[in-house]
Amino acid sequence: MLGGVAGGIGRYFGIDPTLVRIAFVALALFGGTGLVVYAAALLLVPNDDEAVAGGVSSPRDRNTAIGLVIAFILVCIAIGGGFGFAFGGALVPIGFLFLAGLAVWWFISGERPSGSPATVVRRAAIGVALLIGCFGLSVASFFASGLGGGVVTAAIVIAAGAALVAGAFVGGARWLVLPALAIALPLAFVSAAGIDLNGGFGERDVRPATMAELEDGYRLGAGELVVDLRELDLPAGDHPLKVRIGAGHALVIVPEDVCVASRAEVGMGGVAIFDRDGGGIDVDWKDSRQAPENTPRIVLDGDVGLGLLEVRHTRHNPRGRDWDDRTDERNRACTTS
Repeated sequence: MLGGVAGGIGRYFGIDPTLVRIAFVALALFGGTGLVVYAAALLLVPNDDEAVAGGVSSPRDRNTAIGLVIAFILVCIAIGGGFGFAFGGALVPIGFLFLAGLAVWWFISGERPSGSPATVVRRAAIGVALLIGCFGLSVASFFASGLGGGVVTAAIVIAAGAALVAGAFVGGARWLVLPALAIALPLAFVSAAGIDLNGGFGERDVRPATMAELEDGYRLGAGELVVDLRELDLPAGDHPLKVRIGAGHALVIVPEDVCVASRAEVGMGGVAIFDRDGGGIDVDWKDSRQAPENTPRIVLDGDVGLGLLEVRHTRHNPRGRDWDDRTDERNRACTTS
């Protein structure tokens, strides 16, 4: 009913396609195996139109493909029956990876995966290798763009686009589509979210003990930035504090007798200031608080590309609760909002 797989198998073996569909549904409940088997049949078994057109797959290749699908079903049933659903379901991600490789091969070559089992496996391996390479390109593009190499990355994308245009006339450049997308999409995401990865990577824990040690701002490219002000004796009045993080988690910890007013810009992620929070894409956060006379106030200016900016009185949430359950974490030192 979706891709003609059950109907085709039913006609091939001379059985009611409804029984085949029921079998696929049952296998889908069997650790998700039915989904992988259906996708395998959709990729490997040519349809009737291709068989009539002639030349995509021979009858021998068609029989081989159907045999592979049936063998995969039997293996999944045997493993699932002998070792339980969990182990049988472990084949599902492996199967999806194999099928993803075949789909990539089909995309870059324009040919349905067919031939001997060795040929099918080899083509799937080429597709998986291209996927892994594209993943590496995506990671490299993300960090290069975030570190200020967006111009170079954009130049590479333009060059790949020019090669694709040329390939449209001479052929052979279809495989460049995936690497070009792997480079362009992270570049667009970093630019849209305003992610700046300058400032280092990893974990940075700052605990100023005197006003001389307190800096106007703290910055981290990617990772976790913790600014702990509990040991600091803040005098009354306003104290500006800038926190910048490209990707990750920024946590500011303040004593209970300190008021916090905050504003923040978040490309994608969220803000959690004590018991108030917000999140989404392109977040413009503002929480204006006033402090009583003779009470210190932190005026927090946050900038997060991708991640979470958080302010609490404690380093860890009480009783191990999630960060969005903070009913007893309040901006107690402030008077109005």
